[in-house]
This record gives sequence, C-alpha cells and structure tokens, in this order.
Amino acid sequence: MNPDGVLFDAAGTLFDLMPPIPDVIASTAERHGLSCSPPRVELALNHIGGTLGWPDDAPDPRSRTRAWATFVHSILKETGLEAPSITRQRIAEAAAITILEPANYRVFPDVIPMIERLTAARVPIGIVSNFDDLLFDILDHTGLAKLFPTVLTSYRTGSVKPDSRIFHLATRAIGAEPEATYYIGDSIYSDMGGALKAGLHGVLIDRDGRHPTYSGEKITSLMNLHMSIGS
Repeated sequence: MNPDGVLFDAAGTLFDLMPPIPDVIASTAERHGLSCSPPRVELALNHIGGTLGWPDDAPDPRSRTRAWATFVHSILKETGLEAPSITRQRIAEAAAITILEPANYRVFPDVIPMIERLTAARVPIGIVSNFDDLLFDILDHTGLAKLFPTVLTSYRTGSVKPDSRIFHLATRAIGAEPEATYYIGDSIYSDMGGALKAGLHGVLIDRDGRHPTYSGEKITSLMNLHMSIGS
C-alpha cells in the first residue's frame, strides 16, 4: 500500500551510538585494566535491558547520568567482571558519560535518502521512541531535528512502547489513520509488538541479521522499503 504516513523508532533505527554500547563498556573497562569482551557485555546488556528495562525516562542530565551509571553497573555485574565495587562504579560512570554524549551518535547512511524520498512524496513522517529529552539533543546534533516535525517520546507522553496509546497519538499528530501508517523499528517486542497491536503496518529493520526467525515483514535497509511504499 501507499502509506498515509511513516513513523520511525529512533535509536537503532535512525541512529546509533558509535562505537556501540557493548564496545564502549568493554573499552572503558580495559582502560581500568580489566578485560570484558563486547560479546559478553552485549549478552548482559540484552538481559538487563529486557528484564529491568532501559534508563530512558530521566528528568534531567544529572539524573540521567546516575540512571545510566546504575544500568551499566548492573551490566558489569551480570558479566561476572571480577573487580572491587568501587572500580565497577568508576567504569560505569565513565561509560555513562560517553553513552550520553550526543556527539557520539551517528545517523545510519540509509536514513537521509529515505527521508528525502518520503518528504518529496509529501508523506508525513514522525518519530515514536522510548526515550527522555536526551533524544532531542541527539536529533539536534545529528541534524535530524529539522527533518522530523513530529517526535513523540515515552517521557513526554507518559506512554511506553509497546503501549498502543503512543502510536495512536503519533498517527493523529501526523494526520494519518493507523491502518494506513507504516512503523519502522528494530525491536520485535516494543516496536513490532506495539505497532501491530495498535493497527499499524509494522516493518522490522534488521541491519545485522539478529532476528532470522522473525516471520513478519523485515528489511535490512530503509532503502528496501521502496517495495512497500511504491514509486
């Protein structure tokens, strides 16, 4: 179908931390004389994030840094890193500062061409993300802010994906019907689960082939969407 609108997740879909979080944590530990491989950190990150949740709703920079340091500390413990608690805390605080620096985020190369194509076709677009106000700093730094007039976050709406409410707020904001709106995201649970439940056309973006068994619509690049949105 030709959509009335297209909505996007943010982190992992439009941009990502460079280097990624597991590499940041592993390299920070290494600078403190400790070995902690990125794959091991990634396993811990996925487990902690999936069970305790991500620190996405802090009200101010200080609270955000504290929340992320606690999150990273939990990841370090999950990896079984043998170090005094004070050392793990120093690693966690240093990694949190790196993770929260907007200048460390990069837009995926397929994003701007797709946004330009949608804009040229006059298809309304927006962002729906589980994020706090750090997202707006990242969007400003990466240049994406001027391309997305509609940005809804869990922190500002009080609705967290996969809750349908945040998706319906977004479709109303861009003037589109849910069933005629595409939603592109990289999470099966929060993005695809929420979008499909809300009646949107969910498309999983899986750039790294992490979800080989996903049976729904899936792409490896935003540019592959040309089959879905038409010419």
